Amino acid sequence: MKNSTSATKRGFSLVAVVIAALALVGCAPATPEPVTPTASDVWIKAVPELMDGMAMTGVFMTLENPSDEDIELVGATNTTEGLSETPLEIHEVVKGDDGEMKMQMVEGGIVIPAKGSVTLKPGGYHVMYWNLLKPIPVGSHVTLTLEFSNGTTRDVDAVARDISTYAG
Repeated sequence: MKNSTSATKRGFSLVAVVIAALALVGCAPATPEPVTPTASDVWIKAVPELMDGMAMTGVFMTLENPSDEDIELVGATNTTEGLSETPLEIHEVVKGDDGEMKMQMVEGGIVIPAKGSVTLKPGGYHVMYWNLLKPIPVGSHVTLTLEFSNGTTRDVDAVARDISTYAG
């Protein structure tokens, strides 16, 4: 009888250990979901009519990163049907060796600092549309999807503005 009591105690002890282990696994921290930066004041430079060599425009906005890690804006995709079939690019305007301002692609993306923000504006960072297929009149809307280095995306709606109203 003594052996069966010891076996029962060992069985209960084993069950208790298994239950405790399962409880601890349930308490293990879950992998946090990646944070998607927010976008505000999203606008696109209006292109009232297409002219030879000028079928391009830029999108501007403020991106805010509430996370504890830097996140880069690494790409964007046009979602406005019939606007452009050319891939969008992330650009910046910089002073060249000759002292002239020039536009170039941003290698690696635009850094949105942890707990900070970055503003895309004329003469600086912007999302570039090439080879427009139709005009973008003032007040019209263009949609695009922003792509971030942490694998998240954000759909945004940009309202077309006359560049002369930019006060930045």
